[in-house]
Amino acid sequence: MMLEAVRSLAGYHYAAYDQVWSFVMELSREQFVQESDYSLGSVRNQLVHVMDVDDRWLTRLQEQQPTESLAFTDFPDQESVRQKWASIRGSVENYVLGLSREQLERTVELYFPGRGGSHHNTRWQILLHVVNHGTDHRAQILALLGDLGGQTFEQDLILHLWSQEEG
Repeated sequence: MMLEAVRSLAGYHYAAYDQVWSFVMELSREQFVQESDYSLGSVRNQLVHVMDVDDRWLTRLQEQQPTESLAFTDFPDQESVRQKWASIRGSVENYVLGLSREQLERTVELYFPGRGGSHHNTRWQILLHVVNHGTDHRAQILALLGDLGGQTFEQDLILHLWSQEEG
């Protein structure tokens, strides 16, 4: 059950971002990078942050050390972010699809000097964190899109699940 739930939540995470991307691509380049006092600033910064965090957690799940965080300024427009996004998304999806139940239950040792040092979490806990983190930032992006006059959507998990029903 847990494996199916984690896979379903990971599917929701990226399907909801597909909807975000459909609205983000309608922004001008100026709107995309327009600074805001809210959270991380621009829509671009939010998206770069989410993909960076997804990638860094994937590295930790594979029991490796993450490299430097991505720089917002390395991504001047939607297409540059979207290309990197697609690569990271593919890596995360392949990782989740390749997990066994036993792997999902295994504990990963994490070290965060600024966050209390050493921590131990199961892979399923980390993957749920990744989805939850993405939901938080998706809400922030949707607020920014609304402020820019763009469209937004309801991002409820149940709506995603209903859209996946057969029939």
